[in-house]
Amino acid sequence: MNESFGSYLKQLRKNKGLSLHDVYEETGITDSRLSKLERNQVTDPTVSAICKLSMLYNVNVVELLDRAGMNIYDTIPLKNTSLLKEDELEAIQNIINVMTKGRRNIQ
Repeated sequence: MNESFGSYLKQLRKNKGLSLHDVYEETGITDSRLSKLERNQVTDPTVSAICKLSMLYNVNVVELLDRAGMNIYDTIPLKNTSLLKEDELEAIQNIINVMTKGRRNIQ
């Protein structure tokens, strides 16, 4: 059986030696919210939260979105993204992150 998304997030955090509060300080995702994500009590993480966690944990955002059950090609209304290489998708995501920084709060 595959590891749950919550268990995977917890393992990523532990591998970085971070507490729940450390993640809050870096991402703005509350201790409570992250704890619920890690215990699979919240099953609808926002794309923004996943992007922040992927940057903090230094993992591929597309992989993290996939593990969360989100198909990147269904959630982002861009055309021809299937023609892009993984590093090109990451570059575009980084641009989006910069352009939208501060516009959306994570709960």
